[in-house]
Amino acid sequence: MPDYQAELPRFCEHCGRPLPPGEHGLRKFCEKWYDQLGQVHDCKSDFHTEKNKPQKDEFKLYRTTIYGDSDIITTIVSKFGNVVTTAQLDAHDLELCRSLRYGITDDGKIISHFHGYIITSNTSTGKHKIESI
Repeated sequence: MPDYQAELPRFCEHCGRPLPPGEHGLRKFCEKWYDQLGQVHDCKSDFHTEKNKPQKDEFKLYRTTIYGDSDIITTIVSKFGNVVTTAQLDAHDLELCRSLRYGITDDGKIISHFHGYIITSNTSTGKHKIESI
């Protein structure tokens, strides 16, 4: 019985170029190669970079949110001081629920941990105390 699978041409999963007929059957991508300028062309790495891009973009957004909030808090403290109102936080689009850690104490105060800051919120007065760590 002839092996028809070996006779079929196979193509790189990234660029679509044909793979050499003598290559191992598990090979899915072109060999790594260098052009005249010395730049490396690696279909396998390029394929997996594109495949993982949404996950990396999500992590980048997460890090931007964390450090971006720290910049916002620094601006708020420089403008208004360490005790601010809810309206001042809202004016700068700072959401306390986006903090790294978020909790409520027994006496009803909300504690929000940001990168470099802790904000203690008194819900009955609408005042927020900002402390740098």
